Amino acid sequence: MGTGTIRQLLILGVAMVTCLFGRAYAQSTINTEYIDGVEYVRLADICRTYNLRPKASQNGMHTYGGSHRVSLIPARQDFYVNNYRYVLSYPIKSYGGELMISSTDVSKLVDPVLRPRFSKNASTLRTVVIDPGHGGHDAGAVSPYAREKDCNLAVALKLRRLLRERGYKVVMTRDTDVFLTLQQRVQIANSCPDSIFVSIHHNSGRRAAEGIETFTLAPHGTTSPFARTRRTADLAGNDQDSENIALATAVHSRAIKNTKAVDRGIQRARFSVLCTIKRPAILFEGGFVSNPTEGGLISSSKYQDTLALSICNGIEAYGATVCKRAPGRKAGKNSRVVVKGTGSKTRTSISGAQMSRGGISSRSSAKQQKGNKRG
Repeated sequence: MGTGTIRQLLILGVAMVTCLFGRAYAQSTINTEYIDGVEYVRLADICRTYNLRPKASQNGMHTYGGSHRVSLIPARQDFYVNNYRYVLSYPIKSYGGELMISSTDVSKLVDPVLRPRFSKNASTLRTVVIDPGHGGHDAGAVSPYAREKDCNLAVALKLRRLLRERGYKVVMTRDTDVFLTLQQRVQIANSCPDSIFVSIHHNSGRRAAEGIETFTLAPHGTTSPFARTRRTADLAGNDQDSENIALATAVHSRAIKNTKAVDRGIQRARFSVLCTIKRPAILFEGGFVSNPTEGGLISSSKYQDTLALSICNGIEAYGATVCKRAPGRKAGKNSRVVVKGTGSKTRTSISGAQMSRGGISSRSSAKQQKGNKRG
């Protein structure tokens, strides 16, 4: 056996030992446990991975600080990042004296939100498909204060103008008061390359129900709290999980910050317009027409302007953070993902929060009333 062959075998042996050691170390560091059939990991391991440090807990809320502020409540699905609310696919569990979070939520929500990055799957963002919900004989939610189909279209038309000013191509599923099926809307979106899909709606519920919520497709294998069935076919996901949650984060956080509305959270669902979409997609609910105060706001042009600008800025932040840059596109006021800090430039999170220890504040409510209408 020649010297060269011996050297190659030694290198191969070292590589194998390194690989095995690395794998064993990873397994000893991030242990998984199945709880009620769902794979969970220790929250302490996740905090170490993202450099999050425990802070004082109040009223059962556990808070962790670092580049982001993260808060959660054991046995609940509420999960706050920089004080914006997300709804996990599975509740936080206590197991063996440790808090546990599902592996699905770590990979499909926590990681894309805490470490937004250019996605290998995300194409260049050139086109935004805007879908004003309902229309024609389908008025959507109706109250003495507003008709949903009219408000959806008003916000969508304002959003189209803003996006065009910033150099995006815009495709509307409807720009007049006409009816389209849900599948027709999806077909329009899927026919547009290098695009995202934003479906605009407003909500309905009890008079006290209020606030803004944003939906993305529930990840593969998870259920939706709004699903009427639990068939295996109903648990399909798509290839845009990370992009979906990043787009929802960018849009939702800006809408909450600019309107000061109650934060009903970023949630997962299996609405028809989300299930068969082949593009990053969200369904945005801009408030409750059934609420006397919010219904009046929703019908006002000024509030519609605020919603449209928030969605536009969110789309631009999403494109700058996650997507490949489109050549020749105009830069809008909020296209930068760096902001001036104290003497230096600091990268911002996709939610627009400066990545410092404090996080940012937003209005939320402990009395969030559930509505009875979804898109």
